[in-house]
Amino acid sequence: MSKNPLRSFIQPVILRRLCDKPKLSNKPSNTPRPPKDPPDEGYKPTSVDHNGIDVPPFVRPSSFRQFSGPDEKLGPGAGKALPYKNPTYFGYHRFSFMELTATAVELRDERRLDGGLQAAIEADEETECGEAQLETMKKLEGECDAILSNQAKKIQQAKSSAEEKCLQEMSEEELKEWCKKKEEDIKKKEQEKKECKSSPKEKKIQDMSEEELKAWCQKKEEDIKKKEQEKEKKIQDMSEEELKAWCQKKEEDIKKKEQQKKDEETKACAEKPKCEGDENKKD
Repeated sequence: MSKNPLRSFIQPVILRRLCDKPKLSNKPSNTPRPPKDPPDEGYKPTSVDHNGIDVPPFVRPSSFRQFSGPDEKLGPGAGKALPYKNPTYFGYHRFSFMELTATAVELRDERRLDGGLQAAIEADEETECGEAQLETMKKLEGECDAILSNQAKKIQQAKSSAEEKCLQEMSEEELKEWCKKKEEDIKKKEQEKKECKSSPKEKKIQDMSEEELKAWCQKKEEDIKKKEQEKEKKIQDMSEEELKAWCQKKEEDIKKKEQQKKDEETKACAEKPKCEGDENKKD
């Protein structure tokens, strides 16, 4: 038996009171509305009028509370240049969390519709701006190339005109010397070209040993013999008409060479008296 006889009656009453939930009253509360909460209806601001808050374009302005002015103090030491770097925390109201979650869900759905890629209008604008800049750069490059080509033409024209003036102002003796120098320069260039073409072969021949020279000479003789044999075969395989035509071409080539030699000799003979006459005049 228990010491307290009323224990069996008191214990169930206490358990019921502890387990029963309190009933909510239907009477309205007399607590005033928090001053920073938005109104119940008609709160649709178009912008956040505060200098200390930078709102991204995808966030609704209704996520922030109403401010008394653009210079309102948001909180103790809150600001971009102050110790607490998150001043937007003091710009929210009780329903800001719901507004921000709604915008996040909308952005997620848009991204899913776009195939998992973020739909960024700013990126499209940047690409358009980049294409426009490329076009302008190409136009400017073309204009610069045209200007440079015109300048180069003008410089060449100026040089040529200066040379022409110098030639016109020269005397006969100076012109002759200038012509001689030009001829010598042309001859030197031609000789250099010939030397460049012939130098590798000569160097190879000079570097060869006696055995290599003998082998090289044998190859050359064999090549010459082969060419002569091929010519003889071609002549033997020719018909009578082809042989006549070939002989006529050979005769014409020989006549042309003889005429060229005669013309060169006549020119040389004609130039000799002129040169002697010029020397006599100088004397």
